[in-house]
Amino acid sequence: METNQLKPIKISVNKLTKNMIIATDILNNQGKKLVSAGYQVKTPARVRDLLENHKIQIIEINSTQGNARIPMDIFSENQSDQLITDEQNFPVPDAKDMALTNTLEEEILCFKEVFPSTKQRINDDFNTILYGKPLTHEKLKEHTKEHLKIFNLRTNIFQLIETMRKIDDSIYTQCYNIALTSYMIGKWIGLSEKDLEELFLAGILTDIGKLNVPKPLLDKKDFLTHKEQMEIDKHVIYSYNLIKQYPCIPNKIKQAVLTHHEKMNSTGYPFKLKGSDLSLYSRIIAISDVYNTLTTKNLENTTVFDTIKHMEIAYKNTLDTNILYTFLNRIGNCFIGQRIRLANKEMGEIIFINNHHLNKPLIKLECNNEIIDLNRYKFPWRIQEFIM
Repeated sequence: METNQLKPIKISVNKLTKNMIIATDILNNQGKKLVSAGYQVKTPARVRDLLENHKIQIIEINSTQGNARIPMDIFSENQSDQLITDEQNFPVPDAKDMALTNTLEEEILCFKEVFPSTKQRINDDFNTILYGKPLTHEKLKEHTKEHLKIFNLRTNIFQLIETMRKIDDSIYTQCYNIALTSYMIGKWIGLSEKDLEELFLAGILTDIGKLNVPKPLLDKKDFLTHKEQMEIDKHVIYSYNLIKQYPCIPNKIKQAVLTHHEKMNSTGYPFKLKGSDLSLYSRIIAISDVYNTLTTKNLENTTVFDTIKHMEIAYKNTLDTNILYTFLNRIGNCFIGQRIRLANKEMGEIIFINNHHLNKPLIKLECNNEIIDLNRYKFPWRIQEFIM
């Protein structure tokens, strides 16, 4: 007796129908898994939207020898040489999906191992500046190049930032996260590699002045008095005063460090400048700083998607809106493939970002592979935390 064997067949995405079985993992252009092999399609329209959003036109589905015919019009016009004329049916395997690929898990483990040396490098540079020791352009360039090697990983940079938050929340790590976020924003708006390196360095140096602010004040969880807040706000002056003596640091980096807390509507500090007076680096770092502040672990049960919603509403008058909306529209997609826990304790994976509801993605549940549109559900159908 001949056993059934799966035969992958290529079809056009717009021919995808209910109960078809995906034959091979479908990846986006960053190598992130969108749909897993073995997944049985329950809501074709949503899966089609997901794939078309990532410019994917051709996929592979499974078929077996059986007693039901696949409609001939599901095949792509350019795949006529692969048409199957035998009797076909679609199996319904017990598909089990790993939301994080081995590559992601291995790179996160590798990153955790090398992160202490990255932090030490930042610490050494900060101490050099704090104590007024000599600092050369070559050394800054070398260390910046070392820091930027993180972008060679396939793992999404924002997933690594979330990992860092769980293992370290020091000033050094906060500065690193701001620098990484600023670099990505700069990349998304088309800055040159030279500008990106400068922007990254500006991000690293933004909060060096916090090392001159009393630590108990920085760590205080209760409401800050006006005097206490004014002392913390001085960190931008402290930062600028520390780096201004170094000719190897370009003036536009020094300017960005000094003004990254200024606002487009003149409500920022220390000078209450208006938007037209702010440099591009300053406006980018302002967005990065707000994002990283809102996504710190001190704000319990707050995820990236809560932050996206809050920034979209609360900061449209204080941050550069063109850069802000570029950032918000891009960052959600960085978490496609991210494993999450919902408030109702269900585990799932983010598979699609709705451009009209950036904070409410589509989730594929682990328990039954069902696709849930969070825009159509209320609490407890909300993302509570990312699982790393």
